[in-house]
Amino acid sequence: MIIKTLSVISILILSLPSLADKTLGKEPKNKRERREDKTKGHLLAEPLFTTAKKKNETYGIGVNTYLWKASLETVSFLPKKSTDPFGGTIITDWYSSPETPNERLKIEIMITGRALTSEGVQVAIFREKKNTRGEWISIPLDRDTLLKFEETILSRARELKVATEIE
Repeated sequence: MIIKTLSVISILILSLPSLADKTLGKEPKNKRERREDKTKGHLLAEPLFTTAKKKNETYGIGVNTYLWKASLETVSFLPKKSTDPFGGTIITDWYSSPETPNERLKIEIMITGRALTSEGVQVAIFREKKNTRGEWISIPLDRDTLLKFEETILSRARELKVATEIE
């Protein structure tokens, strides 16, 4: 019995230097670091509810946050048919202004990546006009109008990014 106890104690003593090597010279971990160590590699490693800001700019969506917010603000006056922050698509419903009830427009915006670049946003604008029989006929849109609309989104996205960096 004594020999068994001594062998267990000697095994524990021999294992102490290896434990000391792992923690020697390191500061004790705080509560958050210990929690992160426990959850490394787990499916739900991140807390579900937190007030901490994330390091990246996506905030849980698959596209650039600034482009997403700027796009939503730019088409805020239009009724939305579909918005998908994970896929990066915004589709408006047809809209006719009270001044021009015989014309309507629809806008589709696709944000294609996480970078804040002109390649990161694609816009399609559809415009229709009622003919004398009451049917909606497609009207071609000039390229300059489309580019101005994209530039409006990009400018607003840059403003949002600068405002966030200043905070």
